[in-house]
Amino acid sequence: MVSNGISGKFPHGDPTTWYPGLWAWTASTLNVRSVLDVGCGEGHCAAYFRELGCEVLGIDGSVQARDSSLVKECHVLHDFNKEPFIPEKTYDLVWSCEFVEHVRDEHSGNFLKTFGFAARYVMMTFAEPGQLGWHHVNCQPAKYWIENVSALGFRYDAELTKSARKAAASGHFFARGLVFVRV
Repeated sequence: MVSNGISGKFPHGDPTTWYPGLWAWTASTLNVRSVLDVGCGEGHCAAYFRELGCEVLGIDGSVQARDSSLVKECHVLHDFNKEPFIPEKTYDLVWSCEFVEHVRDEHSGNFLKTFGFAARYVMMTFAEPGQLGWHHVNCQPAKYWIENVSALGFRYDAELTKSARKAAASGHFFARGLVFVRV
């Protein structure tokens, strides 16, 4: 049980990225103990995983998000339009929710290189072509993300994706979440 006052009520950010059931499932079922949150925003996911006992590191390009972060001590300000973020170690899971569609395709290699620091899993959402939203500049079909993440040494896992979407129950991950396993 998370006891740090995180309630899913956000003064900023997107409440449809709040997945305590999915995160608990991920920690218990997949035995995830460390999480690199790419596009972490205010750090709600990272804070939740930390409450579950995981080591976390959040990365985001927004100064406002960093200043409002729930995990300031493990929140890195980084611009993926300029270069990849190279962490000092690998993490069991790279989590990225409602992020990839906000970085132009010509810069997607930067965050994809960072995704490669997942030792075991990548879990991500994406926006499809034509999907409305603020600063959606890289809306791609699932096939695009499956090909690009697979090229990093991962396998798209349809069964884990189905189970993860069920654990999410609603929101962006339920609609367009993908789970990849390191091969």
